[in-house]
Amino acid sequence: MTHVASHSNGRRTVPDLPAPWPHARPAYLDAATAVLRSGEWSDYAYGELVRGFEIQVARYHQRRFCLSTSSGTSALQAGYVGLGLAPGDEAIVPTYSFHATVAPLFMLGVVPVLCDVEADTGNIDVADAASRVTERTKAVVVTHMWGLPVDVAAVTRLCRTFGLALVEDCSHAHGARVGGRVVGSFGDVAVMSLGGRKMVTGGCGGALLTDSEETFHRALPVGHAHERAELHLPAEDVAVGLGANFRMSPVAAAICAEQFNDLDARIAVKTSVLDGLGERLLSNDCGLTPPVRVPGTTRGGWFGYKALMDRDLDADLLDTYVSHARARGVVIDRPSNKPLHWRRMFRTRSLEPSYYRLPQGSARPLYDIDEFDGANRFYRRSVSFPAVHLHEPCDGLLDEYVNALTEVAHEL
Repeated sequence: MTHVASHSNGRRTVPDLPAPWPHARPAYLDAATAVLRSGEWSDYAYGELVRGFEIQVARYHQRRFCLSTSSGTSALQAGYVGLGLAPGDEAIVPTYSFHATVAPLFMLGVVPVLCDVEADTGNIDVADAASRVTERTKAVVVTHMWGLPVDVAAVTRLCRTFGLALVEDCSHAHGARVGGRVVGSFGDVAVMSLGGRKMVTGGCGGALLTDSEETFHRALPVGHAHERAELHLPAEDVAVGLGANFRMSPVAAAICAEQFNDLDARIAVKTSVLDGLGERLLSNDCGLTPPVRVPGTTRGGWFGYKALMDRDLDADLLDTYVSHARARGVVIDRPSNKPLHWRRMFRTRSLEPSYYRLPQGSARPLYDIDEFDGANRFYRRSVSFPAVHLHEPCDGLLDEYVNALTEVAHEL
């Protein structure tokens, strides 16, 4: 087993963390090498590697169309265009999400309207989202945060009630399921990042999924041109594309295709490791509870593991708790992903789009920092574990982690 550097202190030595994902498995290396030897890695045309990857991803999610992209963000932008969102339209987005969820909306002149999330899951609060629907609302965007699927049935009812499009961001949740059905198969559009340390990663990459031919055709020319656009859109005025270059490289496609082949097996191993961590947190008085389990769902990509501070342990001590744990060699931290309404794009007038129409001369921020109770509570109670390292069994490490955390909780 490969490890990163160990940590030690005067009271105990914590075992090394396993090496972080992604791992250079032989099948992945062979796939990349084969592309380089074929010469297709420099091919801008819509070649067999990218075509085969799209077919594979569409089948995995049981969708009609898959459009490969250079990133999850570019997939979102293409998806928003594909749905026909236009300047002045509104899209409801949970405030606890990655900033890239809303960035393409700003670029397209679409108004991102933030809503709250559930304090125990970090996923969209459907009732709060419903309260923010207006005559200009055209879509609801959900993120399956940290691999936990949202309440798909409730979100779908909301969208049907108001005639809204549903956009699923599955970047954290590759292979997660609801009632046996994989996420990414529910929305009018579904997207995923295939970059960084995602469970399926080609370094950079993304994918868009839909069953609507119209949506697919509108999304295609956003980032694809020439041979690919001409394959579906023969008219010369659209075949050249709309100015962006969002194509996935054949090397990334080949690596991601191999990772989809063993995705479910890898999810099973990672789930067993993180379920083991959760069981240890529950059976020890360490001040933390594991992420919520929702009956009928499975977590997929496990992009993050966020334990929550117990209510009986003062949440104001969380930073102290984390620093004491780290002094013992336990690699935990506060989540880096803060609620969107805390970010500058929603806190200052300088970045405020004119279509928010605040009173002339008003200095009021777009959203008050205390406005979303669920998101604030979830973030302020969250402790982030190094999920990127926990892809293989490490029982000794987990035992030592929880023993050290129990000591910290008793000291505080």
